[in-house]
Amino acid sequence: MSQTIPLVDFLGDVSKDKAPHKFIIPHYQRGYRWEEQEVTELLDDLWTFCKDLDSGDFYCIQPIVVLKNTENTYDVLDGQQRLTTLYIILSYLEERRYEDGYNQEIFSLNYQTRKDCETFLREKQFINNNDDSNIDYYHICKAYNTIDLWFKSEKHRGAKGKLIPILLDDNSKGNRNVRFIWYEVEQNTKAIDVFIRLNVGKIPLTDAELTKALLLQSDKYNENEIKFVERRLYEIASEWDTIEYAMQNHELWYFLNNQENGKPTHIEFIFDLIADNLLKEKKYFYKKPIKHATFLILSEYLNDLIDNEGLSRIESVERIWEHVTGYFEYFREWYNNRTLYHYIGYLIAQKGNYLIDTLIDAAKKQSKKEFIKYLESEIGKVIEVNKERKDTDGNKYKVTLEKLNYENEDQKTNDRPEILRILFIHNVHASLISDKEKARFPFNLYKKTKKKEKWSLEHIHAQNSQSIVNKTNQIIWLYDHIRSFENQKNIAFDKLIADMKSLKKKSEIEQEEFEAIENKVYTAIREDAGIDESKTHAISNLCLVDANTNSKLNNSVFDVKREKIKEREIEGNYIPLCTRNVFMKTYTEYPINNAYWTDSDREAYIKSIKYSYDYFVKAINRN
Repeated sequence: MSQTIPLVDFLGDVSKDKAPHKFIIPHYQRGYRWEEQEVTELLDDLWTFCKDLDSGDFYCIQPIVVLKNTENTYDVLDGQQRLTTLYIILSYLEERRYEDGYNQEIFSLNYQTRKDCETFLREKQFINNNDDSNIDYYHICKAYNTIDLWFKSEKHRGAKGKLIPILLDDNSKGNRNVRFIWYEVEQNTKAIDVFIRLNVGKIPLTDAELTKALLLQSDKYNENEIKFVERRLYEIASEWDTIEYAMQNHELWYFLNNQENGKPTHIEFIFDLIADNLLKEKKYFYKKPIKHATFLILSEYLNDLIDNEGLSRIESVERIWEHVTGYFEYFREWYNNRTLYHYIGYLIAQKGNYLIDTLIDAAKKQSKKEFIKYLESEIGKVIEVNKERKDTDGNKYKVTLEKLNYENEDQKTNDRPEILRILFIHNVHASLISDKEKARFPFNLYKKTKKKEKWSLEHIHAQNSQSIVNKTNQIIWLYDHIRSFENQKNIAFDKLIADMKSLKKKSEIEQEEFEAIENKVYTAIREDAGIDESKTHAISNLCLVDANTNSKLNNSVFDVKREKIKEREIEGNYIPLCTRNVFMKTYTEYPINNAYWTDSDREAYIKSIKYSYDYFVKAINRN
């Protein structure tokens, strides 16, 4: 089970007939190893909390994980470095503690690998001593010296008197104190297995694990309710596993998120959403805690429900669990409905998952048809072109979809962000309206690729903007374009083919020679296909590819690019649906020439883009 408890609970109190805790550091622990930096950082954090009255009611120490042996006696599985350091700090402050009325007996520490350790600590043999008889004592002595220097520093004047209440006050109203996240493992747990899990690879407890312990602990209920409670807690645990398993699905995860999950559990995403909302609404903390924020916020909420709303513990647990299942039900519905999947997936991809609560609020207030119309309107707002430019005479004109350009005439501005958004929705919408049964846009593949290799705009008909300088790539380029021109069986290209073959055979290719042959190739294509070069940067000549594919297509003619696109797809790389359609000339009815990207191909392509664009822009709610 886990909870937050004040440091003072570890100490004894004669007036309350309370014995101090006894902590045993098992033999498989590595011993005390904190250096000056770690000790100083802990003191600095405590001092900062002490001075900043707006930093919340308590300073939370990282979890201490224990296994109970007998009453007040525990094996420490994780957290002994902090625990030992606090023991040394309390020992250092002993005289002042007694003066200020804090006369509780300090908890004890027993390192099993050091048979006289308890005596060494109890008798404070680390004071005025640099005991190097073993590595643990050496570091404990150094830690005490560091603490002494810290308190004697001029910038920490008055720290003794101010830190003692922070360290030793209880949870009474108005007290600000230091608390541990106390995590007690079950009695039948193999302690060494827990230790290995926590320390090999330095895997800390996650907020999800702490929250699970908070919600599912059964020792908080009396005998009359335990039978019902245990059955319900078991049901919640089973539902937890079901949700976690579903959230592990990469397609669902990337539908809801733009980044991969960096945490061991995926259900924590839902708890994070709940905690963020609670923090805004309830203001449990002035500032969001840096560590274990989600667990701490949910812990406060659970106590709030019990203490202030009059709910029983199981009713409070149910209230929190309703939040979890509520989120999950929306996620599952959105994911399983093809229209919602594509619309919401696009909006999250563009704006981030902070939209989720806004979308849920909208879904609650509207019928499903109304909600879909709302989503179409929101997409329209994302992609609508609202730009003005000046012509050569200085007159302003509104930029239309067809006028969007990769690079504008002034060569200082561009419409690339708008083009990327529009081509993205073109691909998403194409998947939605596809005749292929249950076709779905693969947000997981799109976003994974986006993380590794940014998506870029590829000129379908090549622009000869930057010549190839790598000699190996020049040979590959010549080989590909010889094949392309030979396949066209056009005698007008015979001389050009011969020139390329001649250049390819040379042991050394001069850059000027290669650039000359490149220019001849592009000129030949323009003349043969009647391509209007003024449209090179228009959206009708652009498609989406990942950066790696873009580099492989560099400066290739249309049919060479098509073959490379096919190769990339065969190799298992993700090629967006509309990009594949472009190079397969799917948009053109009865294409006459598959070697070039002609004006008729562009017209058919922009017609398809405009259909998707108009569909959403016309849906915008202007009220």
